[in-house]
Amino acid sequence: MRKSDLRKETLQYMKNMDPSIKNHADQWLAEQLYATKEFKEAQKIGIVLAMNHEVNTYPIIEETIRLNKQIFVPSTEYTTKKMTFQNLTDMHSLSVDEKGIKFVDSDTEKTNDLDLIIVPGVVFNEQGYRIGYGGGYFDKFLNKHKTKTLSLIYDLQINNDFVPENHDEKVERLIIAKTK
Repeated sequence: MRKSDLRKETLQYMKNMDPSIKNHADQWLAEQLYATKEFKEAQKIGIVLAMNHEVNTYPIIEETIRLNKQIFVPSTEYTTKKMTFQNLTDMHSLSVDEKGIKFVDSDTEKTNDLDLIIVPGVVFNEQGYRIGYGGGYFDKFLNKHKTKTLSLIYDLQINNDFVPENHDEKVERLIIAKTK
Protein backbone atom coordinates (compact mmCIF):
# COMPACT_ATOMS: atom_id res chain seq x y z
CA MET A 1 0.00 0.00 0.00
CA ARG A 2 1.25 3.51 -0.78
CA LYS A 3 2.22 5.80 2.09
CA SER A 4 -0.43 8.34 1.08
CA ASP A 5 -3.14 5.65 1.20
CA LEU A 6 -1.96 4.36 4.58
CA ARG A 7 -1.90 7.93 5.91
CA LYS A 8 -5.42 8.64 4.67
CA GLU A 9 -6.84 5.37 6.01
CA THR A 10 -5.20 5.72 9.44
CA LEU A 11 -6.23 9.37 9.81
CA GLN A 12 -9.82 8.29 9.19
CA TYR A 13 -9.53 5.65 11.94
CA MET A 14 -8.07 8.24 14.32
CA LYS A 15 -10.79 10.79 13.56
CA ASN A 16 -13.54 8.17 14.08
CA MET A 17 -12.23 6.87 17.40
CA ASP A 18 -14.77 6.71 20.21
CA PRO A 19 -14.11 9.80 22.41
CA SER A 20 -14.23 7.87 25.69
CA ILE A 21 -11.74 5.27 24.40
CA LYS A 22 -9.51 8.08 23.09
CA ASN A 23 -9.60 9.97 26.41
CA HIS A 24 -8.74 6.83 28.36
CA ALA A 25 -5.88 6.02 25.95
CA ASP A 26 -4.56 9.60 26.13
CA GLN A 27 -4.47 9.51 29.94
CA TRP A 28 -2.78 6.11 29.92
CA LEU A 29 -0.16 7.31 27.42
CA ALA A 30 0.61 10.38 29.55
CA GLU A 31 1.09 8.22 32.65
CA GLN A 32 3.38 5.86 30.76
CA LEU A 33 5.41 8.82 29.47
CA TYR A 34 5.90 10.28 32.97
CA ALA A 35 7.23 6.91 34.16
CA THR A 36 9.93 6.64 31.49
CA LYS A 37 13.58 7.22 32.23
CA GLU A 38 13.77 9.44 29.14
CA PHE A 39 11.10 11.81 30.49
CA LYS A 40 12.38 11.81 34.07
CA GLU A 41 15.92 12.72 32.96
CA ALA A 42 14.94 15.32 30.35
CA GLN A 43 14.84 19.05 31.11
CA LYS A 44 14.15 20.34 27.58
CA ILE A 45 11.34 18.42 25.91
CA GLY A 46 10.03 18.87 22.38
CA ILE A 47 6.37 18.06 21.68
CA VAL A 48 3.70 19.09 19.21
CA LEU A 49 0.52 21.00 19.94
CA ALA A 50 -1.86 18.19 19.04
CA MET A 51 -4.78 18.35 16.66
CA ASN A 52 -8.09 16.87 17.88
CA HIS A 53 -7.53 13.42 16.33
CA GLU A 54 -4.01 13.05 17.77
CA VAL A 55 -2.93 12.01 21.27
CA ASN A 56 -3.89 14.97 23.45
CA THR A 57 -0.59 16.67 24.33
CA TYR A 58 -2.06 19.64 26.24
CA PRO A 59 -2.27 17.90 29.65
CA ILE A 60 1.27 16.59 29.07
CA ILE A 61 2.49 20.11 28.29
CA GLU A 62 0.82 21.55 31.40
CA GLU A 63 2.20 18.78 33.65
CA THR A 64 5.69 19.16 32.20
CA ILE A 65 5.66 22.91 32.89
CA ARG A 66 4.34 22.21 36.41
CA LEU A 67 7.34 19.89 36.93
CA ASN A 68 9.65 22.84 36.10
CA LYS A 69 10.83 21.30 32.85
CA GLN A 70 10.98 23.32 29.66
CA ILE A 71 8.57 22.56 26.83
CA PHE A 72 9.47 23.37 23.23
CA VAL A 73 7.06 23.14 20.32
CA PRO A 74 7.78 23.18 16.58
CA SER A 75 8.38 26.52 14.93
CA THR A 76 8.09 25.90 11.21
CA GLU A 77 9.33 27.97 8.29
CA TYR A 78 7.11 26.75 5.45
CA THR A 79 8.99 28.48 2.62
CA THR A 80 12.33 26.87 3.50
CA LYS A 81 10.78 23.69 4.97
CA LYS A 82 12.86 24.10 8.12
CA MET A 83 11.81 23.48 11.68
CA THR A 84 13.25 24.45 15.02
CA PHE A 85 11.67 24.33 18.48
CA GLN A 86 10.39 27.30 20.46
CA ASN A 87 9.89 27.50 24.22
CA LEU A 88 6.26 27.45 25.34
CA THR A 89 5.97 29.00 28.78
CA ASP A 90 2.17 29.19 29.02
CA MET A 91 -0.89 28.25 26.99
CA HIS A 92 -1.93 31.90 26.53
CA SER A 93 0.89 32.64 24.07
CA LEU A 94 -0.52 30.47 21.27
CA SER A 95 -1.84 31.56 17.87
CA VAL A 96 -2.91 29.68 14.75
CA ASP A 97 -0.99 29.92 11.46
CA GLU A 98 -2.27 29.91 7.86
CA LYS A 99 -2.37 26.09 7.85
CA GLY A 100 -4.43 25.92 11.02
CA ILE A 101 -1.48 24.80 13.14
CA LYS A 102 -0.93 26.32 16.58
CA PHE A 103 2.38 28.01 17.35
CA VAL A 104 4.03 30.14 20.04
CA ASP A 105 3.25 33.78 19.34
CA SER A 106 5.72 35.37 21.73
CA ASP A 107 9.42 36.10 21.80
CA THR A 108 10.80 33.04 23.59
CA GLU A 109 13.92 30.93 23.19
CA LYS A 110 14.34 28.85 20.03
CA THR A 111 16.67 25.85 20.07
CA ASN A 112 17.60 22.61 18.36
CA ASP A 113 19.26 21.30 21.51
CA LEU A 114 16.65 19.19 23.29
CA ASP A 115 16.92 16.25 25.69
CA LEU A 116 13.84 14.43 24.35
CA ILE A 117 11.46 14.81 21.43
CA ILE A 118 8.02 13.24 21.49
CA VAL A 119 7.68 12.62 17.77
CA PRO A 120 4.26 12.78 16.13
CA GLY A 121 3.12 10.63 13.25
CA VAL A 122 0.18 8.97 11.60
CA VAL A 123 1.38 5.43 10.83
CA PHE A 124 4.20 3.56 12.56
CA ASN A 125 5.76 0.18 11.98
CA GLU A 126 6.97 -1.97 14.86
CA GLN A 127 10.60 -0.92 14.26
CA GLY A 128 9.75 2.75 14.92
CA TYR A 129 9.66 4.06 11.37
CA ARG A 130 6.77 6.39 10.72
CA ILE A 131 4.63 8.09 8.16
CA GLY A 132 3.89 11.67 9.13
CA TYR A 133 1.81 14.27 7.36
CA GLY A 134 4.08 14.40 4.32
CA GLY A 135 6.19 17.50 4.93
CA GLY A 136 9.33 15.71 6.08
CA TYR A 137 10.01 18.27 8.82
CA PHE A 138 10.69 15.80 11.63
CA ASP A 139 12.81 13.45 9.49
CA LYS A 140 14.98 16.38 8.36
CA PHE A 141 15.29 17.69 11.90
CA LEU A 142 16.13 14.30 13.42
CA ASN A 143 18.67 13.61 10.68
CA LYS A 144 20.62 16.72 11.69
CA HIS A 145 19.99 16.79 15.44
CA LYS A 146 20.54 13.54 17.32
CA THR A 147 18.10 13.58 20.23
CA LYS A 148 16.35 10.89 22.26
CA THR A 149 12.98 10.16 20.67
CA LEU A 150 9.77 8.45 21.57
CA SER A 151 6.23 8.47 20.23
CA LEU A 152 2.87 8.16 21.97
CA ILE A 153 0.50 6.29 19.69
CA TYR A 154 -2.67 4.24 19.44
CA ASP A 155 -2.50 0.57 18.40
CA LEU A 156 -4.58 1.41 15.31
CA GLN A 157 -1.58 3.43 14.06
CA ILE A 158 0.64 0.33 13.83
CA ASN A 159 1.00 -0.99 10.29
CA ASN A 160 3.97 -2.88 8.90
CA ASP A 161 2.80 -2.62 5.27
CA PHE A 162 5.22 0.11 4.22
CA VAL A 163 8.89 0.21 3.41
CA PRO A 164 10.90 3.00 5.07
CA GLU A 165 12.74 5.29 2.67
CA ASN A 166 16.42 6.25 2.99
CA HIS A 167 15.60 9.66 4.50
CA ASP A 168 13.19 8.25 7.13
CA GLU A 169 14.36 8.51 10.73
CA LYS A 170 13.47 5.82 13.24
CA VAL A 171 11.82 6.70 16.57
CA GLU A 172 13.74 5.00 19.38
CA ARG A 173 10.75 4.02 21.53
CA LEU A 174 7.03 3.57 20.91
CA ILE A 175 4.50 3.73 23.73
CA ILE A 176 1.34 2.15 22.36
CA ALA A 177 -2.16 2.42 23.86
CA LYS A 178 -4.73 -0.29 23.20
CA THR A 179 -7.92 1.05 21.62
CA LYS A 180 -9.39 -2.13 20.13
